[in-house]
Amino acid sequence: MQHPDEADLAKNTVRLLNLQLDNIEIFVGESNQDFAQLQTQLNLSSCALLYPGKESIAVEDIPQSGIEIDTLLVIDGTWKKTNKILALNSWLHALKFVSFKQLPKNQYSIRKAEQSYSLSTLEAVGLFLTCHEHVNSQPLLNLLQGMIEQQTKYMPPHVKARYS
Repeated sequence: MQHPDEADLAKNTVRLLNLQLDNIEIFVGESNQDFAQLQTQLNLSSCALLYPGKESIAVEDIPQSGIEIDTLLVIDGTWKKTNKILALNSWLHALKFVSFKQLPKNQYSIRKAEQSYSLSTLEAVGLFLTCHEHVNSQPLLNLLQGMIEQQTKYMPPHVKARYS
């Protein structure tokens, strides 16, 4: 689920996920109406939302919990935008929320977020795949690093210093 403001950004990590993963669908929108088609496709009992919160189940604990996840939803956008999508789509609150016990250092250096639990969408999906599916997410992280290198390649030194 991608906020419309993110869809055309050069720093769009969902675009990289779409290039690398073959089982991804991107729904761009904000409101309940924007995600009507998505809602009809979901089996809510085996669907989870990757989103931090007090009620979130740690991805690392899913095997012991007996929870089955066939579909993972991820909201892509700034925290302000993702919170808005969550608020406008009450049906999301019926899903299981999953998050992580421990987060790696954010590697998405060309975008800044104030929250300590901030990862790019690509990093969060990669970490989920590593923890839940035992998939090596290094190829995804390599794509992210390549994008960062391309984005910063021609920046003047004083601008590039902001991202170090």
